[in-house]
Amino acid sequence: MTSENPTNLGATQRTLAERARDHIRERITSGEYPPGSRIKERELSEELGISRIPIREALTGLSTEGFITLQPRRGAIVTELVPEDLHEIFEIREVLEVHEVVLALRHGTEEEKRRLVEIVEAERAAVRAGDTAAVAEGNAAFHMQLVAMSHNALLTSLLDPLRSRLSWLFKQNDDATTICAQHYEIAAAIADGDEARAKSLADHHVATSRRLAMTLLFGQQH
Repeated sequence: MTSENPTNLGATQRTLAERARDHIRERITSGEYPPGSRIKERELSEELGISRIPIREALTGLSTEGFITLQPRRGAIVTELVPEDLHEIFEIREVLEVHEVVLALRHGTEEEKRRLVEIVEAERAAVRAGDTAAVAEGNAAFHMQLVAMSHNALLTSLLDPLRSRLSWLFKQNDDATTICAQHYEIAAAIADGDEARAKSLADHHVATSRRLAMTLLFGQQH
């Protein structure tokens, strides 16, 4: 068994399994572990300097999130996303994220609303500069800020299992200008206190994200 190496993943207050889960998830979302590829516990254990027990726990957690499929005799396989999976994800987004915008408008503080506008301004600058990494970060930051502004612990807990998969989907959008413009409009409506407009814009935003993801990933229009 590999000993826990404090210079690697062990040097943290978070559990080894949590760190390993984040590490593996990042490799999946970055494309380093493509769909259908096998994740080998022994190789990860040696690379990260931890035992296979937290690796196995991390893979179990990732299977719950939908990133990993655990198969008898084959072990952990990176899940291949199919159109039906995407439809299910966006059905949830339609319900949770539209309501999230409404709650952000109702419960967000003035400082939080200013921060939301700052995030979309930075995202717009990244789009103009052609900085795709910064655009992806801004995209994720925008949605995370909305969750925080809702001040609803139950909504946060419902969105947590989806957040990583949604972040991966955000990276797939090939029309950053449109997505960013919609973020700006939503942030402006929230700052203005226009609930009806914010809700309508959020609904349209989810529909646009669905269309872009379906076209990019599967060549399908929805």
